[in-house]
Amino acid sequence: MHCYVCANELTKENETKEHIILNALGGKLKSKKLICRSCNSKFGSQIDDKLSNQLGPIATLLNVKRDNGKPQNVKGKLGTRDIIMEPGGKMKLSRAYHERDGNVFQIEAPSISGAKKALLSLKRKFHQIDVDKALEDAELKSDRRVEATFNMDFGGIDIERAFCKMAINFFILHGGSSKDIRHLLPFIEGKQEEADVYYFYPRSEVFYKGKEEILHSIILIGDKQRKQLYVFVELFSEIKMIVFLSRDYQGEDLYESYHYNLVSNQVIDFETQLVITPKVLRKSCSKELDEGKFLERMKYLFQQIHCVNVNRKVDEIMQSSMEELQQKFPKEENQYFSDEMISIYFGEVLDKYFEVFQVE
Repeated sequence: MHCYVCANELTKENETKEHIILNALGGKLKSKKLICRSCNSKFGSQIDDKLSNQLGPIATLLNVKRDNGKPQNVKGKLGTRDIIMEPGGKMKLSRAYHERDGNVFQIEAPSISGAKKALLSLKRKFHQIDVDKALEDAELKSDRRVEATFNMDFGGIDIERAFCKMAINFFILHGGSSKDIRHLLPFIEGKQEEADVYYFYPRSEVFYKGKEEILHSIILIGDKQRKQLYVFVELFSEIKMIVFLSRDYQGEDLYESYHYNLVSNQVIDFETQLVITPKVLRKSCSKELDEGKFLERMKYLFQQIHCVNVNRKVDEIMQSSMEELQQKFPKEENQYFSDEMISIYFGEVLDKYFEVFQVE
């Protein structure tokens, strides 16, 4: 095997795991038989990092599973204050803030340790502050109804290059020849400004997905009759792109697909093949990002992620309550659920539910 970019032979010394869809975004499909370590590093800094930065907030909000580590925290604003969104959507102040009214200070901090640090800093100037008493009187508060602002841009030529590389990777992974995509290499290397890469805006979904199926999908289609070879890429079920590898395809009909559910962390198989008619391809492909349609898709996606995170939290509450119950009533001594155990369990579940979701 040779690197399809530089043509160097792939050996144990220079091989690297190339993720077809970025692992930073939850992609799991990977191969050591695509590009060498040097080319992988070059593309990582030139285009992959840009795609990761643009779509990273979605990965953080959904708390996608990565091979190494968790998604990065995302910085945002709550009014004039800086906040941080942690994986799964939990938000907190990025640092301590204080307001002064005469001799009274009101301090808000992301943690007790953060509050203590702020108090010690104020005490250098205001010696009358009793740090221990202030910490003793501190209240722990949380509000899940706040409306924070996070910036998330999408689009640009480097993003198109990243999607083009995904398409090439998937083609080569399924036995495609590097000769057939050689004309696209100058584009993904940044030496050429144009390629057959399009934002895709179909009027309806191209294939059905359930409410808790947020997918990364990539589909390779070779159409012998129309002499077209192209790849459909869909990230987080809502960001869709089409990459034409060839408009003069001479091979046989070809269909290869991969779907990964970011909620269940499972590969999904669809029995029915994706069909995109020439009319839909013609009318739904655009070289320009439609901001209105993009925002509409993001609104739906964030609503879907919210439902997923709520369900995850409910599952977590039920599981933790069951573990606490089993500690109080060991299995070996309690083979059946008694009325007392059922009452305690549901009481714990309800208490945690009201606390977490602040039900009034």
